[in-house]
Amino acid sequence: MPGPGHSGNSTGGDGYHGPSPAFFAQRQKVNERMMQMYAAGICGLLILFIVGHWARVLFVYLQQSSRVSTVLCRPFVLITRAGRNLLNRKVPGFRSAGHALTVAAFVSINASIAFTNVDSSLMANYGHRFGWLTLVNLALLIFLALKNTPLAVLTAYSYERLNCLHQIAGYTMFASMVIHAALYTAQFRSQHKLLAIYSERENIAAIVAGFSFLSVAFSATFLRRIWYELFYVSHVLFWMVGIVCVGFHQPDLGTKALIITLLAGGMWVTDRTIRASRVLYYSANNTVTVYPLSNGGTRVVMKKIPARAVPGKHCFVWIPAIRKLETHPFTVIATNPLEFAVKANNGFTRDLHTYAVAHPGATLRASLDGPYGTFPDPMHFDKIVLIAGGGGATFTFGLAVNVLERMTPHTNKRISFIWSVREHENLSWFREHLDTLKTHTHSPKVKVSLYVTRAPSNDSADGQDGTARGMRSVSSQSFEGGESSMPASPVGGDPEKGPLQLPLTRTKIELDIEKEFEKASEQHVEHQESNVSSTSTTPDLMHAHAFKLGRPDVETLIRDAVARATNDQRVLVAACGPDGLMRVVRQTTASLIKGTGPAVELHCEHFGW
Repeated sequence: MPGPGHSGNSTGGDGYHGPSPAFFAQRQKVNERMMQMYAAGICGLLILFIVGHWARVLFVYLQQSSRVSTVLCRPFVLITRAGRNLLNRKVPGFRSAGHALTVAAFVSINASIAFTNVDSSLMANYGHRFGWLTLVNLALLIFLALKNTPLAVLTAYSYERLNCLHQIAGYTMFASMVIHAALYTAQFRSQHKLLAIYSERENIAAIVAGFSFLSVAFSATFLRRIWYELFYVSHVLFWMVGIVCVGFHQPDLGTKALIITLLAGGMWVTDRTIRASRVLYYSANNTVTVYPLSNGGTRVVMKKIPARAVPGKHCFVWIPAIRKLETHPFTVIATNPLEFAVKANNGFTRDLHTYAVAHPGATLRASLDGPYGTFPDPMHFDKIVLIAGGGGATFTFGLAVNVLERMTPHTNKRISFIWSVREHENLSWFREHLDTLKTHTHSPKVKVSLYVTRAPSNDSADGQDGTARGMRSVSSQSFEGGESSMPASPVGGDPEKGPLQLPLTRTKIELDIEKEFEKASEQHVEHQESNVSSTSTTPDLMHAHAFKLGRPDVETLIRDAVARATNDQRVLVAACGPDGLMRVVRQTTASLIKGTGPAVELHCEHFGW
């Protein structure tokens, strides 16, 4: 698989002896110029995101500080709201219309660079161009994969929100590599020099690199779905082999291909060094205490608190007693102390829960890397609507409690908290947070609506109060002084067969923890008290927190919450849960972003790994 700098000498090259060295030198200059245009196109996309983000930040600041007339800000408000109304909507195959447009722009840049200013008289000229595209896309996909990405500061998009673009860049890079290899192979075969060319050391390295990246693509496409830990190890190892072999394929600095390879490898090594340094720093005299929770959960309490840790962000936790060479991402539930709650699935999380059951309250050596994640500061909004399905409540509970703790007696904010779970027993996982929302000084400013989609069994009811009515399956409770009128979809027959699949299926529950992290719906859940047993679901919990049977009518709930806001208020709608829930939240909230009325902001918590 000859690279972008292959010059076509007497031993093979392009398999064509006609062109002079000047021809290849000219082709090199043209391709270098086209790669500069590629870089300009990608940088242009990034600048659009950066300028758009900071322009919104600036105008919001000016509006709130009353330093600029509302009339002067009005045109910008109308334009940005109209744009977000369209770009936030769901598009089939993509997270949003904005995501689809970004992917279309990226593909268009690659297509235009691939076929512009290429001498079509020689097939290998196209192969040469696609070789360059392989390299620059390789560098871009590494940039998009950085955990410590500068885009988190420049655009408020952290690595997990960029992962979808990382995958697109990866598939584009792989497709360019295949075309590059196929065109050169066809050229060499037509010149009857295929074996001679592919016996050269540089091209043997190219073949190894090609199969390494094929393994990377296979692991990302298939292994990731069924065995995350194997995917992750193979993904990293084959990437390392591939990038080293690319360097051996093009070892000449004069072609500039090696410079791009070193840049890609350097970014990856730098990011890994930063992450390893954090793990080393926080490993000194650091431990975690583990407690088993009901239904396969594990409460993890860490001794040290990393800088900038806030509920809702996530950290990569290292517990060598469970896995010596692995870190796994978990959402921060609380920071005093630093707590995580983990749902047992396969691999690491299953072994962690097994250990906690066998050794409840055990203390283990540990460390972490992070925190990571970006989301709007809820304190900048007048009304906060938090919606969660299943384990997605790890994100929304953290935000809700954090806002309550930051409120002052003069804070005039309102929180609408909506949570839907599959089984009533799941409510016990967030016992302390539910109690906080009910008993906190600012709890009158919080409206809590709990929904259970599967009716409790008679055995469960008898064990608590003799009847199902003993569990108070009434209208969702409001802490604003009375019952709310929040709507719910009726429960009839098997509630799991309804059109909106808010609860997770058992198939999803059995998936690996970090794949569920990508789904953002089932990887972490909150804890009960530290001494709770792994099977307890106490009657007092069911009596203290009323819930409603059935699925919430999410669209109506969001519309009602926004309708109650005045035109000069800002509303944040933040959600985390299964895909069905996120789709409804996105579509509904996007339709409420209008030129007139309250300023509505949408945040859908998605994870890449």
